[in-house]
Amino acid sequence: MHHRLSISPAAAFPLGIAASLAAFATPGLTAEPAALADRPDVAALRARGPAGLDELLARYDRASPAERDTLADDIDAVAAQRYASVSRLYWFTELDRAEAEAHRLHRPILALRMLGDLRNDLSCANSRLFRATLYANTETSAFLRSHFVLYWSSERAVPTVTIDYGDGRKLVRTTTGNSAHYVLDEDGHVLDVLPGLYAPAVFQKELTASLALADRVRGKTDAERVRETVAYHHAALEATAHDFERAKDALYVGGGQFLLDREGLTSAIQRAQAATMSKMVIEAPDLVRIGAMDPSMVPSDDAAWAAIGQRVWGIGAAEPIDEPVRQHGEQLAAYTAEHHARSEHRRHPQPRRGAPPVPPPASIVLDAASRALVARLHNAGLADRATPAQLAEVIARLERHIVADTALNQFTLRQTIHGCIGGGRVEDFETLNAWIYDQLFATPRSDAWLGLLPRTDFTGLPGDGVVIPR
Repeated sequence: MHHRLSISPAAAFPLGIAASLAAFATPGLTAEPAALADRPDVAALRARGPAGLDELLARYDRASPAERDTLADDIDAVAAQRYASVSRLYWFTELDRAEAEAHRLHRPILALRMLGDLRNDLSCANSRLFRATLYANTETSAFLRSHFVLYWSSERAVPTVTIDYGDGRKLVRTTTGNSAHYVLDEDGHVLDVLPGLYAPAVFQKELTASLALADRVRGKTDAERVRETVAYHHAALEATAHDFERAKDALYVGGGQFLLDREGLTSAIQRAQAATMSKMVIEAPDLVRIGAMDPSMVPSDDAAWAAIGQRVWGIGAAEPIDEPVRQHGEQLAAYTAEHHARSEHRRHPQPRRGAPPVPPPASIVLDAASRALVARLHNAGLADRATPAQLAEVIARLERHIVADTALNQFTLRQTIHGCIGGGRVEDFETLNAWIYDQLFATPRSDAWLGLLPRTDFTGLPGDGVVIPR
């Protein structure tokens, strides 16, 4: 059997969610959106803006299930977003049109910067997760439609990887690629930035604060706008640091796959404590306390970041832990710290064979609409469909990654942004965006290969396998 790997042009991997990406790779991928020039009726609806999308969605709601499949493709073309029949969001792709609509409605602009095309299945991984977990969320979708004018633009093309098994079967994925949501005022000035993936509830909470800033600067002079924006980010920097401090007593199971609610965490502590007492901690989950939250010594474990997110935003076991449970956790933390000093090479172990697994909790991050879209994409076109129990585990793992990403993005990348703007560096969109992709996402425009062609090791391929179009 031959395995052929091909890589095509350009984007940045989302932070900490690699294990969840398989849920979004489906056969029959839409590589390119349908050309509007081929459908003048659809082009006319697109030109009418959100009103044209509303008209088509009304037809979709009245249609039979068989008719909806065809209409869904038209809806995507009118909305400029894949799976817009779920999100019901209209996206401008020209900034001047978005600004005109923002002035008409007196609303700020939410500008998505991404790799690839939001109408494609094979857009960058972050944007795919936005579509399934943020834009598909019923409450988030309604919030965005009511408060923002939506606009997206592409940083560059997204690199795709194809693994050809030689018998007709292929795996097609994207690699690298990060995205950010910019809040712009009606004239396109940057007010705020949310880098990477956020849980829907936190995404809406942070955007609500940005809306208040947009209201304060509306109609102000440039100098007043800059002063208000700097003050907002300076205050946000301190408030977020305070939130970070609140998480330092959070307990987490190292290497855990699911978010733990109060019952699950208590169960894990009791099982791990019993194993510790019998000197079998190597066969028990690592259960530790986060400890001091010095930003220069941030955790590297997704489970730790998920625990931080749970504590700060009230997800799962966010309320204070009972004192006996806390004491057990602290005793175990001390023991496991000593154990790790002797066994640094050991990866996160699995529970002792026969020990009951920690069950995934009821969904607490994604709503029914998002879960339905995730399930639909996960099973699309496959004869070997995931069972309801398997889907529940996929979604539970995805939710853990989302909460971990939210905490990591909020307390590292966004704090850097707050510090930059709060320190007086208020840049235009293009300048700030270039700095974010260069410094924060580590995918500068100057690197045409996005770090995928280091040229440091011999590959045995002519020119390291590079193919240049002629």
